Amino acid sequence: MAGKQIMKVLNAEPLNYSKKAILLWKKKGLEYIETSWDDIEKKIIFKDVLILIIRLNRYVDKVILDKFPNLKFLISATTGHDHIDLEYLKLIDVNLISLRGEDKFLKTIPSTAEHTWALLLALIRKIPQANEHVKSGNWNRDLFKGFQLKDKTLGIIGLGRTGLKVAKYAKVFDMEVKYFDPFVENTDFFKCKNLQELLAISDVITIHIHLNEYTINYINKKNVNFIKKGALLINTSRGNIWNEEALVRVLKNKQISGIAVDVLSTELENIKRSPLWEAQQSEENIIITPHIGGATYDAMWACEEFIISLIN
Repeated sequence: MAGKQIMKVLNAEPLNYSKKAILLWKKKGLEYIETSWDDIEKKIIFKDVLILIIRLNRYVDKVILDKFPNLKFLISATTGHDHIDLEYLKLIDVNLISLRGEDKFLKTIPSTAEHTWALLLALIRKIPQANEHVKSGNWNRDLFKGFQLKDKTLGIIGLGRTGLKVAKYAKVFDMEVKYFDPFVENTDFFKCKNLQELLAISDVITIHIHLNEYTINYINKKNVNFIKKGALLINTSRGNIWNEEALVRVLKNKQISGIAVDVLSTELENIKRSPLWEAQQSEENIIITPHIGGATYDAMWACEEFIISLIN
């Protein structure tokens, strides 16, 4: 008589996956295997997969999920869920295990806040342009004068885990910190009475809110007109938090001085459809990185190991 079939954990995006996490899966009595999205799309069905591990490289929809008839858990070591068809996931009774709401653990992970600060410094000091200038054999510092952060006002939209870390970095740099977050009261920093006030008084604006039905187009064609002239804008949250076309417009008409993002509205489809990507081809003061805010080895390993503990 054949033995009982061991159920599998399938990792669709295994590049640099935690070796410790693999051992933890095996301790749970599961067989850990690795694949790719290309192989998943070629195969018709995966009958023996109980758990599917994903990251952010593909939108997980009905087409993908229907290939896993015995799937019980979808694992995404992220706080955002916009890369997953949540309605269909609920319909087929698959449990989503993510890091959203795991505040105690997430407070130990500063990667996105650190990347936000890297983007801010790169933008205000014109570091990418200066680097390209020197690579071309030139040496003229007068072309790349920027500004100090000292005494500038940093406006933070969303003073949650990441926003608070960014606020603390700003204080070290002698910046004035102001924030708008209807769900947070923090007496260490000045709270604006509304978003419009924050946009109007901030030299640098950085966004740290979740994407949901209430925050889509949070920065839009109307309220961009309130942004302080010459301001810099940074977004390491999600691309659809703001209207990219509106941001490009105010950048081109010199109302704002620069944009740095780690996310695009079309990153799960075709980045070339993004108005920001299109504008970057002719505008020097746009910095775009490919959603690498949380992509540090140590942070990703810690997240991959921690999330296993959430499965009962």
